[in-house]
Amino acid sequence: FVANVSHELRTPLNLIIGFAEIMMTSPESYGNVPIPGAYRSDLNAIYNSAQHLLALVDDVLDLTRLEAGKMSLTRAEVNPGALIYEATNMVSDYVAAKGLELHVHVQDNLPGLWIDRLRIRQVLLNLLVNAARFTKQGSITVDAAQHGNEVMVRVKDTGQGIRETDLPHVFKEFQPTELRETGWHSGTGLGLPISRKFV
Repeated sequence: FVANVSHELRTPLNLIIGFAEIMMTSPESYGNVPIPGAYRSDLNAIYNSAQHLLALVDDVLDLTRLEAGKMSLTRAEVNPGALIYEATNMVSDYVAAKGLELHVHVQDNLPGLWIDRLRIRQVLLNLLVNAARFTKQGSITVDAAQHGNEVMVRVKDTGQGIRETDLPHVFKEFQPTELRETGWHSGTGLGLPISRKFV
């Protein structure tokens, strides 16, 4: 049921995103009539909100697929350093806009990993976006190094951290309301649980 509803939500969301994008980036579609500044900022808000909502719908879809054992993985040999740089490049503007520094330390000659590149990139993006969201000043650091037969990737930030009493709950879906008021949590609480299942 959830999967069906989520699929139905995607169509109108994609239309909203598409039209907002056309209005902002293709004025020739409207006879080259410039959009007033106030309209443009509101359109940008509509676009960003629709993108956020679409990401939440995708999270719900991923969760239902994982719970049903229907999530297919496409494994291939992946260069972990290249994947890390790809993910950090995707969030670099967001991190810079918040006035934060982004440090990436990848050990030379890491072995190739037999993984689903898109899913592991999603894990990295979830960790990086969370780090940026909850860090007001300072930096975010990504370290990757080989430890025995494993490659360990760590994302560290100078944010407020998570209270010790909240740590047992961070990988549970849909955090209870009382935990959302602790200051560390935002959104639906699906990013970390889904990331853990992907890993």
